[in-house]
Amino acid sequence: MTMTVARVMWGTVLTTVPGAVLRHCPRTARNTAADAVVRVLGARHLVQGLATAAGVMPPAWAALPDALHAATMAGLAVYSPRWRTAASVDFAVAGAFTVGGLCATRAAVR
Repeated sequence: MTMTVARVMWGTVLTTVPGAVLRHCPRTARNTAADAVVRVLGARHLVQGLATAAGVMPPAWAALPDALHAATMAGLAVYSPRWRTAASVDFAVAGAFTVGGLCATRAAVR
């Protein structure tokens, strides 16, 4: 449940104040398109968190989109100097959600 609360809180931050998040990513240009991308990512976290909280999506399933997202952010960080910092931060967050989801699943199985 802690991961779900963290995900909903993170999604809320991304959706409501994308500029504040981008300001903490050096060398990442803040513009309307960047704000929109951050808001879309925040909306994904909100939907995923609410689906997990409602029991529609088991925590084990939540780890899959997080792992895929982490992989795409790793690729973006490698190939795009412009977005490297933001993608690296997002990679770390997505990786943490992946690990947290898998740990929550293991704990629930026991």
